[in-house]
Amino acid sequence: MGALKVRASKGRVVVLVIVMALALLVAAPFGAWSRVITRWDRGLLSAAEGQSSSSNRVALNTRASHAATAISGLPPGMVLGYFYDPGNAPGAVAMLKHYIPVLSGIIPFWYQIEANGVITGSTDPSVLSLAEKHNLWTFALVENMAGQSVFGPLLNSPVARQRAIDNMLTLVESNGYDGVNLDWEGIAPSERHAFTTFVAALSNTFHRHGYYVTLSVPAETSNQPGNSWTGAYNYRALGQAADLLMIMAYDQHYAGGSPGPIASPAWVKQVLDYTISAVPPSKVILGIPGYGYDWSGSGPASALTYSQAKSLASQYGASMSSNHFVYMQNGQVHSVWFENTQSLLSKIQLVSGYELRGIALWRLGIEDPKMWYFLQ
Repeated sequence: MGALKVRASKGRVVVLVIVMALALLVAAPFGAWSRVITRWDRGLLSAAEGQSSSSNRVALNTRASHAATAISGLPPGMVLGYFYDPGNAPGAVAMLKHYIPVLSGIIPFWYQIEANGVITGSTDPSVLSLAEKHNLWTFALVENMAGQSVFGPLLNSPVARQRAIDNMLTLVESNGYDGVNLDWEGIAPSERHAFTTFVAALSNTFHRHGYYVTLSVPAETSNQPGNSWTGAYNYRALGQAADLLMIMAYDQHYAGGSPGPIASPAWVKQVLDYTISAVPPSKVILGIPGYGYDWSGSGPASALTYSQAKSLASQYGASMSSNHFVYMQNGQVHSVWFENTQSLLSKIQLVSGYELRGIALWRLGIEDPKMWYFLQ
């Protein structure tokens, strides 16, 4: 890791101070942000989010500068946000400005990799310019949700693997990113070794050029090489090669399954107990969800932003005293589970206890805005 560049301008540290005096929520004014989504698909929100007015900016405490950083150059207490901006919407910069006081970095969800190693996507230079101006870390997220049909051919072709590495390096260098983030979901368990080998090769190349390799990986509570969803991810080996593992500790109950918490604190603790048994805590970022699901008896659940869950509760006279409520529509019982400030803080406070590197929110713009009052 000694070859990695250390950018002094990014030595700013976010210290997580979790204040559990939730009574302050009543006294702290906040704007009602309008968010619109239409579909959820394995961690992707496919519709553009609505515009936010700059007058509704959430009051946040400004981060203090701090000179101390880890040997790797990455600061402790990182607060990262996945930045989803389909089609590089005009309001992207305005939306990001809301979060600058509390974020230490963003992970733009802009790029897709193909089976032949080619990368497609569209970069919004104005967003990256704003991030650079405010000393935010930036990691280019490269994904493909087609799963095995893409990653099988990619990982088993030496030509495609090398093309992918070269293209990601070019992407990072040409846009001024600090590194890359692989969100490669649905890899077959049989490709476990191939994926690990690829990450090691990618890291070797990136580290020689002074860039970081980070991974967004499904949550596990134990080592299950044969698991159809998580078997491809060898936490121990990936943790040795990559700089950060962002554990996607959500979808404990998913759209196609039965109703339940998106990420209960007890389940997240099980995930972290296993994770730190295989990966140094300093390399672990806890992924936290900002979304919810609305289950009914007909088909998969619909994804909800916090704002949408709140509107539903108001429409049907349901209580928002917890992160779960039930309502009736056209004779059909609906069960809604979502994430609010209380449920998010119950998980965020685990970061200090486990001495993790920080948190990453999926995704900016859909969460309960009150949570930011408690991150200083």
